[in-house]
Amino acid sequence: MPFRYRSLIFAACFLLLTCSVLVFPDSSIKSYLVQKELTPEQWREDVDFLAKELPKKHKNLYHNISDSEFQAQIEKLKAKLPSMEQSEILVSLMKIIASVSDSHTTLGYRPQRALPLMLYWFKDGIAILNTTAEYKEILYGKITAIGNTSIEDVVAVLTAVIPHENLAQVKNKIPNFLTDTVILHSMKLIPSQEKASLTVLTGSGRTITLDMNPISFSSKPEWLVDTSNESHVPLYLRNPQQFYWYEILSDSKALFFKYNSCKDSKDEPFGDFVKRLFEEADAKKVEKIIIDLRHNGGGNSGIFAPFLAEIKKRPRFMQKGNIYVLIGRRTFSSAILNAIDLQKETPAIFVGEPTGGKPNHYGEVQMFVLPNSKIPVTYSIKYFKVIDGDPDSLVPDILIERRLPDFLNRIDPVLRSVLDKKYPF
Repeated sequence: MPFRYRSLIFAACFLLLTCSVLVFPDSSIKSYLVQKELTPEQWREDVDFLAKELPKKHKNLYHNISDSEFQAQIEKLKAKLPSMEQSEILVSLMKIIASVSDSHTTLGYRPQRALPLMLYWFKDGIAILNTTAEYKEILYGKITAIGNTSIEDVVAVLTAVIPHENLAQVKNKIPNFLTDTVILHSMKLIPSQEKASLTVLTGSGRTITLDMNPISFSSKPEWLVDTSNESHVPLYLRNPQQFYWYEILSDSKALFFKYNSCKDSKDEPFGDFVKRLFEEADAKKVEKIIIDLRHNGGGNSGIFAPFLAEIKKRPRFMQKGNIYVLIGRRTFSSAILNAIDLQKETPAIFVGEPTGGKPNHYGEVQMFVLPNSKIPVTYSIKYFKVIDGDPDSLVPDILIERRLPDFLNRIDPVLRSVLDKKYPF
């Protein structure tokens, strides 16, 4: 299994994926996780603090939910506090935050343990890409139920705690929540936090139901699939820790530019990187540029300006069919703004999936901390209006969704389609 999914679906199930629940400094999270349980009065103080501060600090908290609806949720939670478990209170807070429908407004929660699963939601189902030897019979199977609830209904239930503005964002985040037994139990999907019953359709067509126990993130499980070697994975899954890199595809006279994060690298500032990229593209007479934003969760959108300026200087690229932009469910925040700039200022053709980020969106994140639980809460202080209308996602010109066989055969159908075809635009 590619390193990308090892880091972003299991280890990062505890670090958590982009913007589903944000990662905060260890000190702020640890103080919540290790302290004794709060009293109902302490929780009430936290809930009141949230109800007061979030509307005051957010750019426009009531863009999707009314003041009365928001406050009704607050009062309902406060009335139930004495009879609720700590995890149930946490999930209730997550639901309130998610109801705002702003992917940048989140509750800073991360679990201590999870089911030993690496998952991805393909077009043909939510598949198990890695697990431990104890559960080897379900490797590469597709989850069809958790407990007595079908996977479709499980997704519908879990969606209520995910800050999102579109289905792509839900697809991005669901794999994390499916492994979190605390959340699954608190939402009445499993009877205990100590185990979960999964029903899986295997690759051979068998249906298997088994009980699975969560493991601590401090443990080092022995995964069935070796994830350390990237040499045989598709191009776009390589070098996931690098903010940006490129490779010349000589056979196709193309340059593949992987833009993973809108941040300057300490090793090579983006401006220097862009200069080197275009010098080599010119020297090797590259005719096509492919810009891959599929794993870019944002940062500083302004960093991209040198690339946009350089590509516009070259007439051979400013022709239909010579610039492609690859987007998907993890394209988010500042990466969306960069994609929109390419859409407006170049003849780029967009290929892949709808973006997890919304083109017009709230962002520029700030944070406050609940006084007793010390749970961080992020919120948006700016609205970005970048296109006419208000679509949920930036939708590609060519829609291509990956299937499990693509993964198993190490095929990237999105990049392959760009290299193999000339689209009639």
